[in-house]
Amino acid sequence: MRYDLVSLSLFVAVAEEQNLTRAARRKHLAVSAVSKRITELEQQIGTPLMLRLPRGIELTPAGHSLLFHARQVFRNLDQMEEELSDYVAGVRGHIRIFTISAALMHYLPRAISQFLAHYPQTDIDIEEHTGIGVVQGLLQGDADVGFFSSWTPASGIEVWPWQQDQLSVLVWQGHPLAERATLQLVDCIDEKMIGPHRESAVSHILEREARKLGTTLNIGLRVSSFVSMAELVAQQLGIAILPVNEIAQVANHDAVRCIPLVEPWAKRELYVGVKGYALSSPSVKAFIENVTPLKLATGAEEGSSLEASLINADLKR
Repeated sequence: MRYDLVSLSLFVAVAEEQNLTRAARRKHLAVSAVSKRITELEQQIGTPLMLRLPRGIELTPAGHSLLFHARQVFRNLDQMEEELSDYVAGVRGHIRIFTISAALMHYLPRAISQFLAHYPQTDIDIEEHTGIGVVQGLLQGDADVGFFSSWTPASGIEVWPWQQDQLSVLVWQGHPLAERATLQLVDCIDEKMIGPHRESAVSHILEREARKLGTTLNIGLRVSSFVSMAELVAQQLGIAILPVNEIAQVANHDAVRCIPLVEPWAKRELYVGVKGYALSSPSVKAFIENVTPLKLATGAEEGSSLEASLINADLKR
């Protein structure tokens, strides 16, 4: 069955305005012309799409279904037009990346630099999110490529192993723990801590492991920036547990010391993922090929680590 885009556009306008007259005014057409298009669309589908009421219209279940799919059609058309306009302007591709800060602060800039050396006219947008935010962005179509950790459940996402990361403890010089070569969470459990924001995967992991020890973390401050957390540690306002790649940014800070957290759960994989590789644009495919060997490709259910399945309930909002 073939659908006329003009009729679909008029249907969306009527559904959103809930009134034929207002929809006709919005589309600069006569009410009779709009009504005729809607009637023809209903005849084509074979079922009523809306109920005509004295003061407007009300969508039938079929009308609600058509509205959902029609909006998707027009969103896809808008995206197509945007990408084609990039080609006209001389830009060969457009990639929207959502990433956790651990990737953005350390590995990702180098990966993008290497990619742009081969594809210099590619337009790349980068947004920083929590792991859950990255996966949601991919599933909802707001992002083309996502970078997140194995601690984040990723059902419905195709993932590739990318890098590795580990948690470490950041303390100030002179702290009683500063001379230790390694630490476990139990060594830190009574310390006043500076924690990441509550939606962070690191926050969920630490809270889960503290519960296993029969206690809770003594978090006095929460900040979303890992670099800011390190500065607060330097001011002796508490210790912090951060991904080692984050700590690398402040490892030379004279006032703080980084100590590895030797717990099996403290290690994690960093993944690169897409909603569907087969349907991705050539630019996205080229980017994936550039940052990771495609022979390692795996479905999300196979690629997600044991830790991800263990904390699935904890990370759900």
